[in-house]
Amino acid sequence: MFVPSETGASYGDLDEQYLTASYRVYLNEADAKKVFAYIKRLQANSPVWNAGTTNCTNFIGRIASFMGLKAPFHLLKPEEYINKLRALNGGRQTVQLAGDR
Repeated sequence: MFVPSETGASYGDLDEQYLTASYRVYLNEADAKKVFAYIKRLQANSPVWNAGTTNCTNFIGRIASFMGLKAPFHLLKPEEYINKLRALNGGRQTVQLAGDR
């Protein structure tokens, strides 16, 4: 069943006590602007959520792929997904977008 999506920060999202996994990559300013614009487009075009298809890990994976990162299969719990995303990319800490982005 599809329900309205929420792609912004939710209650507790920024509280360290609830953080179970994290992976951060750094971008230069020009690339960061492109990624932020891509996220805004995804948010505008993602009005519904579904656990099996358009879930939070799928959303993260689309952003990671846009940035040129390898993304794991999206049907994982968020903690496992983030840890696999980090492992697939060798813990890489910086990203430079491809010229066509």
